[in-house]
Amino acid sequence: MIPIIVTGASGQLGKACIELLSFKDDFSIYSFDRRQLDIADKEKVIGVLSTLPHVKYWINCAAYTKVDDAESHVDEATLYNATAVGYIAEACQARGVHLFHFSSDYVYHNDLRRPLKEVDPTTPKGVYARTKLEGENMIIHSGVSHSIIRTSWVYGPGGHNFVNTMLRLGKTKEQLRIVGDQLGAPTFTHDIVRAIKDLIYFREQKESNSINGIFNFANAGEVTWADFAKTIFEYSSIHCKVDSITTEEYGAPAPRPLYSVLNCDKIASLLTEPIPHWKDGLKRHLVLCP
Repeated sequence: MIPIIVTGASGQLGKACIELLSFKDDFSIYSFDRRQLDIADKEKVIGVLSTLPHVKYWINCAAYTKVDDAESHVDEATLYNATAVGYIAEACQARGVHLFHFSSDYVYHNDLRRPLKEVDPTTPKGVYARTKLEGENMIIHSGVSHSIIRTSWVYGPGGHNFVNTMLRLGKTKEQLRIVGDQLGAPTFTHDIVRAIKDLIYFREQKESNSINGIFNFANAGEVTWADFAKTIFEYSSIHCKVDSITTEEYGAPAPRPLYSVLNCDKIASLLTEPIPHWKDGLKRHLVLCP
């Protein structure tokens, strides 16, 4: 069995890890939500690995993800997206545990208008984006064996996300105004976890450190939020009109990148199957959350 710690178990990504990294696939999962393990408590983070000394991997799904609220909750966003990540990285480094951590397309926010590569400039704007990049740097500077996964527009069962919000609003509203000038790739949590599973198997079988570093992962293709909403309604047979508006018209407190399509060639070379298209991911999500 491959023993793994999952933190942030009550979130949509944590739930997907628990569901898909199953016992039958030779994974032994020790999952913790925030009540069971607050990653901002350094002593408890260290203590978990003392209690579970045989653990080989730590998948950290815990984070401060309220992008707009982060603008007025700087300390809390910094604590959970950067400082606490450093605690986990230090603890894993001391025990020889490989750390999987999830970052964001927001860290790029550059002016490149082509699929973004891991080596491209990072110019994060806004508290959430800056703290996510700080968390990455905490991991790298710790010297821990790690895989940092930068992903985008994440949704899945059991989460507060765009797809589930559209399903709820579309059934009660005749018309919605959705941003139409941001371009990215919606990413299904189950596909992220399947990629993590492949990386773990790759490391176990190859006895190689090829999974160490930063990787982009998003579903294939690209779409705007407005067209994504239209597709959600189409696939769900929901009759709700979508009016496209600009990011400026929407007026969110935190700045959003207008272009977040990720080049995923680096991680794709390590996976057993091609990365699914975002439309395929959406269809599978809707089967689970109609």
